[in-house]
Amino acid sequence: MRRLILSVMLAVPIVMTAATGCRPDDTTEGPDTTAVFETDTLVEDSIETGIWGPDTVITSVDTLAVHQQRLKDVFFEFDRSELTEQALDTLMHDASYILDHKEFRVLLEGHCDQRGTIDYNLALGERRAMAVYDYLIEYGVDASRLQTVSYGKERPFALGHDEQSWAKNRRVHLRVLPSR
Repeated sequence: MRRLILSVMLAVPIVMTAATGCRPDDTTEGPDTTAVFETDTLVEDSIETGIWGPDTVITSVDTLAVHQQRLKDVFFEFDRSELTEQALDTLMHDASYILDHKEFRVLLEGHCDQRGTIDYNLALGERRAMAVYDYLIEYGVDASRLQTVSYGKERPFALGHDEQSWAKNRRVHLRVLPSR
């Protein structure tokens, strides 16, 4: 008797699954979500598997990473937010690149070394980010493509407790963002 009950309990879900399906009113017409690809980005598919070559389609993340590699950080002297000659040279390169490539925005992240209070370093990081912002605007970069933020000493690049590490942390990092 137990086997009969167990067999019925197992058979009922299988029969129910086979007997049910999509009702005609469940398949309403909706917008076409078919992906369309340019035929020139596809690799010849000699074995008809529909696989693309790894270098034929670049995602937006890959593109942003390429732009990120082209931009350089701007470094500052201790307790200063004025642009040095070296910073101006770096910014001229960055500004030119940003103007030539309109497909991204830039977040200007102000950073400081670990010395000083949190509040002081947040304010100093903001002044540094604004110095870079002002230069880029003056160079011709559209303000709608730029944002600023200060991290103060909260996100160090180098973790050491010496002048060499501190010098690497006194910077404005230009972070590439997707365009809107």
